[in-house]
Amino acid sequence: MKRWLFILLAVAAVMVPGRSFALLGLVSVEGAVGGFMPSPSGDFQYGSGNSGDLESILGFDNEVFPAARLRVELPLVIPNVYLMASPMEFEGNLTEEFKFGDDTFAANSATKLTLNQYDMGLFYGVPFVGLATLGRLGLDVGLDIRVVDIEAEMTDSVTKETRTESATVPVPLLFVAGQLKLIGGFAVEAEIRGLDVSYARIISAIGRVKYNTMGPLFIAVGYRHEEVEVDEDDFDVDLTFAGPFAEVGFSF
Repeated sequence: MKRWLFILLAVAAVMVPGRSFALLGLVSVEGAVGGFMPSPSGDFQYGSGNSGDLESILGFDNEVFPAARLRVELPLVIPNVYLMASPMEFEGNLTEEFKFGDDTFAANSATKLTLNQYDMGLFYGVPFVGLATLGRLGLDVGLDIRVVDIEAEMTDSVTKETRTESATVPVPLLFVAGQLKLIGGFAVEAEIRGLDVSYARIISAIGRVKYNTMGPLFIAVGYRHEEVEVDEDDFDVDLTFAGPFAEVGFSF
């Protein structure tokens, strides 16, 4: 908990001076909210329990979840800030008997997997790329901390007993992003976050097409691919979530 709380406070401290610069028009802000519809796949295991497939054993299927992001570009040598929240909660029923830790749950027991992901990134734009392309192309590089909040819950269909286990895992990531402005108010963007450390492996790829509607408002559609491997606090998971998303937002 202390490891990622410090990062959160540091990001907040960086954003404070940006408020005064915003009054001078020196800050660029982009925010968006939308929906993400991933297809879940992969394996889940807790402690000495069985390894179970998300779809064929745990009974999870496609869902639609909210997502939000905020990007703030600050002046001078102050690093830019990128915040993103991606909560997900899948519910299903076991298709067969399953061992969760030391407990065994009967077929048709209710299952729930909550995977909330929070990204806090600091980045810089690569110098002279925009100047060389007359403002049409942008390239960013930086560092990101992804906090993965994972919680698994099962309620036995016979005894009605419930077991819940959770963990909070901060993972450092590298961040690369690119933006290409097209004609007619369209733009194409791509973001990649990822790193393989001793206790986790995260690969996140986002592609979006944006269209500026009027003033600072825009709409966007895209595709998102998330690979989450965690081996921490008795959780051993290798999960993939991929699917389309849509969002509305503002940029000024």
